[in-house]
Amino acid sequence: MKEMLGNGDGCELPAIAVYWLSDDPQPGIILVELVDVHGRPHQLVDKTAYFGGELLPASTYPCPTTIQCTIEEIDDIATVSTWWLSGGPDDVPFVFDVGLDTLSPTDRLPPPKRPV
Repeated sequence: MKEMLGNGDGCELPAIAVYWLSDDPQPGIILVELVDVHGRPHQLVDKTAYFGGELLPASTYPCPTTIQCTIEEIDDIATVSTWWLSGGPDDVPFVFDVGLDTLSPTDRLPPPKRPV
């Protein structure tokens, strides 16, 4: 039986690592894509340490990965946010509506806080 997830829980959202962008800064920068429940595509770019799996320059791309998220709200779908990755002029987390059945609980520790 799949563990029940609720508001505020950490989770892993499946995504696709599309392209290795740079070795610098270490551990490397990668482009990751996902499609939300509404069919909208999203792209995230950040250090490989922020995504799941063994992502290396020599990996075969595209390849599966995961994105650590926090569940903000659950109804027929789950609204999740990337508390570790933000952007825009107000530096807000990215938010996605996804199918609840795509999420899995996580036991990964949060990445270290970014310097301000």
